[in-house]
Amino acid sequence: LAYAKSLRPDFLHAVSIAYDADQAKGIREQWARFALDIPLDVVDSPYREINEPVLEYLDKIDARWSSDVVTVVIPELVVRHWWQQLLHNQTALWLKVRLLFREGTVVTSVPSHVLDEGTVRSPIPPTTATGRPAARSPT
Repeated sequence: LAYAKSLRPDFLHAVSIAYDADQAKGIREQWARFALDIPLDVVDSPYREINEPVLEYLDKIDARWSSDVVTVVIPELVVRHWWQQLLHNQTALWLKVRLLFREGTVVTSVPSHVLDEGTVRSPIPPTTATGRPAARSPT
């Protein structure tokens, strides 16, 4: 989110895919607990599919702002060893492949590295509501 905000877009929404009403409710509740200043759109996908619902969402954005370039920022977990990556779901990769063929769409991956102790570190520092970098705890 900090990276997406750093692009200073005219329109910024977070998007999450939910497989059922309970999951959608949980996503919205968790988002509200974080009190982020970015609106969240939860897209329904009862068949547990990611690509088509995202593409349909982007089609709606394109219909509203047809002359704009859409930037899709995809968070990706990066594990320590290459062979561990094979064990993780490759959803982001398949979404990037599909978005590659959309005109007027830019795709950016933001890596978050999984450390040995199971914590995740992103190269982008979190920001406060003012857009300034938040204080980082020493690690």
